[in-house]
Amino acid sequence: MKSPISIASALADLEIKLKSAMTSDPRLESELILSEAIGKPRLEMLLDKKQILSTAQNQNMNSILERRLKHEPLQYIFGKAYFRNIVLKVGTGVLVPRPETEILVEHAIKLAPKNSEVLDIATGTGAIALSLSQERPDLKVNASDISPVALGYAKRNMRLNDIRKVKFLKVDLLKGIRRKFSVITANLPYINAKDYAALPCEIRRYEPRSALIAGKDGLTFIRRLISTAHESLEDGGHLILEISPEQENPIKIIFDRSGKYYSIEFKKDLCGKIRFCILMK
Repeated sequence: MKSPISIASALADLEIKLKSAMTSDPRLESELILSEAIGKPRLEMLLDKKQILSTAQNQNMNSILERRLKHEPLQYIFGKAYFRNIVLKVGTGVLVPRPETEILVEHAIKLAPKNSEVLDIATGTGAIALSLSQERPDLKVNASDISPVALGYAKRNMRLNDIRKVKFLKVDLLKGIRRKFSVITANLPYINAKDYAALPCEIRRYEPRSALIAGKDGLTFIRRLISTAHESLEDGGHLILEISPEQENPIKIIFDRSGKYYSIEFKKDLCGKIRFCILMK
């Protein structure tokens, strides 16, 4: 019979094993895994490190650890991801929302006029669209994706977060959409083939390749959208894109050649890197 194990001992053991697997942040991950396994908030758990794990809690912990040691993203293991003020159901076939994308929402919130209509393209889990609807209830929010799997997650997340106002569309970028919007947001695939090969294995092994990679220069979809989005923007409307820092100059060239927009502006993420492009019609 195995000896009882405390929270403190479990955390130490988890951290050692995660370090050996070279996960991104072994200490934090050990706390997140154990918190999920015992069903207790992380900070509350850390205040009671002498607590002994039950057999079921120990089994839960080991089950989660086994998957994480194979570099499966914690969000997939837990089946959820946190984004701004909402909790999103995530899983195989849909991209895990990134923290930097939360800043894109900030820009959209500031730029969308009161009571206007907005569109989020390639919505995935619905993170951007659902956040906009929750934080700006005056807006009429639309969300599109070409993937039925992604739209299934987005619709489920709308129900889980008790958000009722988002309209979902199964379309490729703006194909077939005739309305005009004050703001169009898009976190499209923007990684090139070379950079994709250098991504951590947990991304390459588990997250959908189609949601990440966009040709040799990473601009396949961004180029397409910039070439047509002006037709779906109101005068003075904005197209907000998430991009790679290295794409600033190539996108400036695309903007100059387009001649369909009044201005272009680049914004940084919390790490000080160029991460967003805002085009005004």
